[in-house]
Amino acid sequence: MTDQSVSLNLRSGPTYWEMRTPPAALPPGHPLISCDADVAIIGAGITGSLIAERLSRAGLQIVVIDRHGPQQGSTAASTAIVQWEIDNPMAELEARIGFDLAARVFRYAYAGVQDLARIIDHLGIACDAAWRSSLFLSGDQLDARQLREEYALRHRAGLPLDFLQRDDLVARFGIDRPAALLSRDACDVNPVALARGLLTAAMARGVQVMSPLKALDYDFSREGVTVQTDRGVTVKARHLVLATGFEMPVFVPATRHDIVSTWALATAPQPRGVPWPGAGPIWEASDPYLYVRGTADGSILCGGEDEAITDAKKRDALLPAKTARLMEKLRQLLPGVELDIATAWSGFFGISDDGLPLIGRVPACANCYAAYGYGGNGITFSVLAADMVASYIAGQRHWAEELFAVDR
Repeated sequence: MTDQSVSLNLRSGPTYWEMRTPPAALPPGHPLISCDADVAIIGAGITGSLIAERLSRAGLQIVVIDRHGPQQGSTAASTAIVQWEIDNPMAELEARIGFDLAARVFRYAYAGVQDLARIIDHLGIACDAAWRSSLFLSGDQLDARQLREEYALRHRAGLPLDFLQRDDLVARFGIDRPAALLSRDACDVNPVALARGLLTAAMARGVQVMSPLKALDYDFSREGVTVQTDRGVTVKARHLVLATGFEMPVFVPATRHDIVSTWALATAPQPRGVPWPGAGPIWEASDPYLYVRGTADGSILCGGEDEAITDAKKRDALLPAKTARLMEKLRQLLPGVELDIATAWSGFFGISDDGLPLIGRVPACANCYAAYGYGGNGITFSVLAADMVASYIAGQRHWAEELFAVDR
């Protein structure tokens, strides 16, 4: 099958991580030659790096191919909030699949955050990882009453959170909203440093990285897949994993997937520190939504204002107006913030209508798996993708197979 995916202009404008994380070469890779492998992974961003690290623990021979280069795609544009809440409320997910499965999805995401923390600690990856509590504020999509109902569902599922009324929210965080959920055990990271550390660990176990190298054609058979590339390199593997972010090949039947545009900014380090206790992520239940997080150097990242725009020129033309809108929302949320903007950027963003990722077997393509972690929980879903793909390659089924199926 020909890879007819469009090479997207994934982002524009210098991102905070490009300013924060100087370019650093990975350990020397192998020459660009034809090779055989157990697994070929297309994509060297955060998802591909997590999968490569996970599979390399089993001693598999792995090749990673990326048309952009490691961490040079959408990973560098991420605001890297790692939390166990998915984009859609549990009440909405419960209405679709029932409480037991909805609770299991949320608990699986929670376990994914814990797993990522263990990986970072075990490998000693310096990526500014920090444990936080997150705030989910009432808004025009969930009012205070609905948020209390959401709390009841999550509490019933055994998840670690509290319900805050206005007085508590103002007293503890200086934020004047009718209500909020305070969830524990979130994490934030530097996504570029994290992906680089994961890939470096994988390469130390023998994983080959070939980039920039574009996959042009896939030939699937029961024995595996042959990947033809734009530089004459042929890769033969027993299994293929597509971790290409938002540049999805047309043979992946992702009818639940859409691409939208998003915008983000980073302030300069705040002179008196980040103006809310803990500097954890803040989200609001509104459309368009706003999210905010602190950073290791005392800066504030702020983003949102998503729109259904798939034209990069239109997206980028809106950057000044969107930046001004984000600044105004940030000022309203946190009146004490210093709005000295260090950088602002725009990018594409993948979403699914049910808030769940697309992870699993690609129909009609033997030994091929897709790993697309969408929504505001992209990194958390990437951890789950590594777990699920490892199960499939080991010949095992997974309880979330139908829920996260690519063609569901």
